[in-house]
Amino acid sequence: MLRIQRALLIELLILFVLITFVITCSVFLGVSLQLMRDGGGALGGALLTTMLPKLLPLSLAYAVPFAWLAATALVLGRWVADHEVTAIQSSGVHLRTLAAPILAAGVLLSVGGMWWNGWRVPQSDRDLGATVREFLPRFLASLKGADRSVSFSSGRLSWDYYDEDADEFVSVEIDKRGGDGRLTEKAFMQRLRLARVREGGGDQGLELVTRDSYIMRVLDGDPSVDYTDEAPVAMGHVESIGASTLFNQFFGAARFLYRPRNLTVPELLYAVERGGVARGSVRESKIALHGRLALGAAAFFLGIFAVGMMLVVPPTGRRIRDFMLCFGPAVLIFFPLQIAGPAMARNLPMPIWLSMWAPNILLFVLAAILLAKAFRR
Repeated sequence: MLRIQRALLIELLILFVLITFVITCSVFLGVSLQLMRDGGGALGGALLTTMLPKLLPLSLAYAVPFAWLAATALVLGRWVADHEVTAIQSSGVHLRTLAAPILAAGVLLSVGGMWWNGWRVPQSDRDLGATVREFLPRFLASLKGADRSVSFSSGRLSWDYYDEDADEFVSVEIDKRGGDGRLTEKAFMQRLRLARVREGGGDQGLELVTRDSYIMRVLDGDPSVDYTDEAPVAMGHVESIGASTLFNQFFGAARFLYRPRNLTVPELLYAVERGGVARGSVRESKIALHGRLALGAAAFFLGIFAVGMMLVVPPTGRRIRDFMLCFGPAVLIFFPLQIAGPAMARNLPMPIWLSMWAPNILLFVLAAILLAKAFRR
């Protein structure tokens, strides 16, 4: 019996590694295309080469659970379709013996997944943000080849050229509009620079700072013109730019480096005990904590559902049908509930942990029903 379990586990692990590789490559390709589209070719391949390795932990966090589901469905489905499971049952071996190594491997993957999501992914997220900020000078230099205009949610910025030595825009014009689209402010300035916003001693973001500017304000009465030597300008969210929409990664409202989405599990637990962190309430910290752990543990729940479904489905030569019976319900249950989990945790009168673990719990209940039915046969 150990030889059969070993053969099943080896076949399963080989296919799992191959599927994980394919899913990870697909994620990398999609991210690369998005970065090239958003970057408009302004940043070149250097940013892609630097960023993509740091996206590997996040890619694996999503690839591993579904790779394990697909591998379990394909391998166990083949054993059922080729009547190998029937032959094993005929020899007096209980199905629990066949399912045991798959479930044990799923437990190990889930424990490793919770550690990976709880410690490695947040650190990778921080490294990714630091990498993006390191490319700020190169991004600013790329603006000289842009359409020399940026559309904001509250107006428009245009300039004559970008002075790389001084890190400033030259001969700048700014239009600011209200919510109804009417022009409320127009400014002409000799130079404009991007200054770093610092809050609490940390580097938090960027803001526009004008020099030698004339500002015309159009309100209810007559227009008024004022002169300012140097002043910050708030323009809102960047909507489009000639060179790249990645401008939003560098410019905007003040950012905090540590938020619930990139805190490790010990930091999240500390935040819950201490009443939250900057821009992260206790509720948001709990949502991030349980969401991270639930996704990491998903491999076991998806795998046990696949085992139960494959052992219940009667043998047939149409393997794609068996695979879809297993993969389809799992994805249709897991994905929508996982996406809706944070919204349910914020808006419904139910425990946060239940909202975030709901996909895993539902899959486990269905798997228990299927396994009980299979074991009784």
